[in-house]
Amino acid sequence: MSRLPPLPLPPARGARPARFLASLAFMVMVVGIASRHLDFISSATMYTAVAASLLLGLAALAVISVTVRDVWREGRHGANSAFGTLLLVIAAFSPLIGAATAYIAYPALDSVSTDPDDPPAAPSGFTQVALPIDLRAAPAEAAALQEDAYPELTTQAADLSTVEAYALARQTVDDLGWVIRLAEEPDTEAANGRIEAEARSLVLGTQEDVVVRIRPGDGGSRIDVRSLSRVAMPDLGENARHVGDFIARFAEVSRRQAAN
Repeated sequence: MSRLPPLPLPPARGARPARFLASLAFMVMVVGIASRHLDFISSATMYTAVAASLLLGLAALAVISVTVRDVWREGRHGANSAFGTLLLVIAAFSPLIGAATAYIAYPALDSVSTDPDDPPAAPSGFTQVALPIDLRAAPAEAAALQEDAYPELTTQAADLSTVEAYALARQTVDDLGWVIRLAEEPDTEAANGRIEAEARSLVLGTQEDVVVRIRPGDGGSRIDVRSLSRVAMPDLGENARHVGDFIARFAEVSRRQAAN
């Protein structure tokens, strides 16, 4: 009497629910960040969306562990599905992975200025959102940390009156696409000028406040820039990027102006 062939093993459990949860986590993350860049939602709502994405990703990992167990111990089909789900979870976790990497790579600052010892004053009415855990460097260490990490971010000297330097600074801010909130043009060639603007972080689209200060200097003007985070947490290099972008673009605008 011939024996019947063994029945095929059923698919590994949890593959479909895990894929659904991972796909949902990825979509929530993408839609949340894209909506913040497009100003459809606030930064707080975006952070909520990212947190929800992380929770969905963790749920997907919990379910996929059952799939992996069935594949590993019982030889069931589902390895390819589990691998695809894992890639989706990693993509959903990309903001957290990027933040952790940047936290290690950059100093834990929430403000960067070309003049750490006498930075431009924060915008009027500026407040920071406090967090339960403060991961920032101690205020007494901030200036030294900045000078060590960003030695190139220094006060810019221009052989121009403050009125001329202000005009170039204003053009620089416009070229960078920052939103100007306050513009105080010097009323004389020896008076101070000030620009307050709003910049955006590169990945999450959150806002940072940028202040440009123009003061008379030796035979010209001195231009200082400060970028501040609105959340009391390490800026992951964003404030330094804003200050560096201003310095580079200001030099470009100055060269363009001199050539005309």
